[in-house]
Amino acid sequence: MSILESKSKTMLKNLTSKKVKLHTHLGKDGEGLYTASTKGCFDVIDEATPLVLDCLNHISLPNESERAFVIADYGTADAGTSLGLMNLIVNKVREKVGKNLEISIQYEDQKDNEWKSVFNHVLGFKQVTNAYGEILKTPRTNDESKIFVNACGVSFHKQAYPSNSVDLGFSFTAMHWLSQSPSSFKGTEIMHASGCNDLNICKGEKKQAAMDWNSIIKSRCKELRVGGRMVIVNFCISKEGYYLGNTEIGVNMWDSFVICWNKLAEEGLIDEEERLGVSFPSYYRSYQESVEGAEAIDGIKVIDCIEKIVRCPYREEWTSGKSNKTPLEHAEWYVPTTRTWSESTFKQALKNDKDKGKIMEKFWKHYVDLVAAEPEKHGMDYVHTYLVIEKTH
Repeated sequence: MSILESKSKTMLKNLTSKKVKLHTHLGKDGEGLYTASTKGCFDVIDEATPLVLDCLNHISLPNESERAFVIADYGTADAGTSLGLMNLIVNKVREKVGKNLEISIQYEDQKDNEWKSVFNHVLGFKQVTNAYGEILKTPRTNDESKIFVNACGVSFHKQAYPSNSVDLGFSFTAMHWLSQSPSSFKGTEIMHASGCNDLNICKGEKKQAAMDWNSIIKSRCKELRVGGRMVIVNFCISKEGYYLGNTEIGVNMWDSFVICWNKLAEEGLIDEEERLGVSFPSYYRSYQESVEGAEAIDGIKVIDCIEKIVRCPYREEWTSGKSNKTPLEHAEWYVPTTRTWSESTFKQALKNDKDKGKIMEKFWKHYVDLVAAEPEKHGMDYVHTYLVIEKTH
């Protein structure tokens, strides 16, 4: 074995032996940074809204004196992006049953989630504005509204609620995160499974994603009431090979990440181990993986599954000619929507805790500059499967 090969193996061992933390939120608890920075998620949820509301036409609803109607939002983040939909659900259920029906709203996410913002948004202490500048109402307007709001810090990879308790569930852009990270891409130029063409390299993520999906659907099967339904909107790799940030329009967002990350190495801000140390703990399931994985669970019926592309609202505004921003202002407006979900993974590749903040600011400045140079080429198109399932028995 050559000295170079020996050093390479040692570096890879060091990279893969580090304890990997999974995705964590960006910003201080209470800031509501996720909702404020992710305009595209409102559009994704708008696309899902007809599917969610149609579920109410098929679910057996309780009467006012029987029990509460239970809604569960899985992977809710700070609960701001789903607030408009939550209002529509509450209003439609009460139109069907009566205004005195008690409704239980259950918000699920990691134990270290931004829970203060969840309650600020849902209880009306912090105003939520959607992608179109409209102020959203909260379903709970006063203490007599008979809307009960609760939070659950148990991961959606496990059973989070009592068996046979949830009438309607939904999850938006969350269940691509893995419960454990194989860290297959540490030591390579690849950052995410979506950009991996070698199945031997990404087989760890593929296997973990299949195990997680089985656990996710089994857990929802336990929690849902018989006849209850759930809509799961998940990042996917489409039939055309498109995925988040990579469609037929513009440049690949992941390639832009690599360019800006490598620039840190050129500047001497990160070493080779850090440059090759990024491995996102997530996986974009194909249509087939989503449907077949759900159908494999006894008691679950797949009602529908649709692939949809939701265009990046930031790039759409720029290319429409309606933007009054300079290229730099536009880039500074767009880049935070990529930062909210990715920064925690980038940070884990860095060794020196005291320098992480400064290095990340430099990284994002590189990305801003890259976007500002050619705004029309950069965006984060969303590519999802919209899956509707029902518990049959």
